Amino acid sequence: MDNKLIPAVLIGAVVGAGLSLIDKNTRQSVLSRSKDLKYYAQNPDEAKNKLSSDSGQPSKIDGLKDEIMFWKETIEEIRQNNPELEQSIKDAKDTFQKKREQKQLN
Repeated sequence: MDNKLIPAVLIGAVVGAGLSLIDKNTRQSVLSRSKDLKYYAQNPDEAKNKLSSDSGQPSKIDGLKDEIMFWKETIEEIRQNNPELEQSIKDAKDTFQKKREQKQLN
């Protein structure tokens, strides 16, 4: 018995895309974007410049990096200022792990 899921999904996607192209606005949008893609495929340097240009907004990656650094610094500060809290958290973690191991054995 062959797996027919993937071929069925692909056929459904093709049929769905074909039906969506009945709408004139959708067709025009697809044609416009495909022309843009063709242009950038022929001019990869411009595509690279467009993607890397600074639009005045920080990129999502930079924002995520800043957020991670903030939390890392905050956690490090808590660890330095409250060694008892750090030990309590480690003890709680060990307790939870022991209980989980006991449940798995039972």
